[in-house]
Amino acid sequence: MGFSGGNNGSDFSEINITPLTDVFLILFLIMVVIAPMINETSLPITPPAAKNGAAAQNEGKVINLEISAEGLIAINNKKLSPDPIAPEQVNELVTQELELIRQDSQYFEAPLNLIADSETKQKFVVGALDAASGLGIKKLNIVTVTQN
Repeated sequence: MGFSGGNNGSDFSEINITPLTDVFLILFLIMVVIAPMINETSLPITPPAAKNGAAAQNEGKVINLEISAEGLIAINNKKLSPDPIAPEQVNELVTQELELIRQDSQYFEAPLNLIADSETKQKFVVGALDAASGLGIKKLNIVTVTQN
């Protein structure tokens, strides 16, 4: 497809934009498919329902890690902070306190009792579990609190 180019008689040709359009459509489709996966902020996890049962009997010492719904954390009845803790700080603070407790030989192989209720945010529990895993705690009991 040529057009007359004025006085000098040269031909101008059109630019074929079909391949360019195809590339843009493919990129658009890729972005439409990938964009929803990138925006995921949390995993769709539904926690199991708690059932009442007899408490496990442990010989010797245990470490009790209590987490309230507000974010107050206590280890063996010692509060880590008078104010609620941000979920991002749970791992660091719990790790520091558990390291101090486990320096005592009586608590080195002690099981960890993680005590929480249904209102406790999962971020707090996951942070505490991550701290316990990082310290190599192999015995863990998850204790649920019944609400009256």
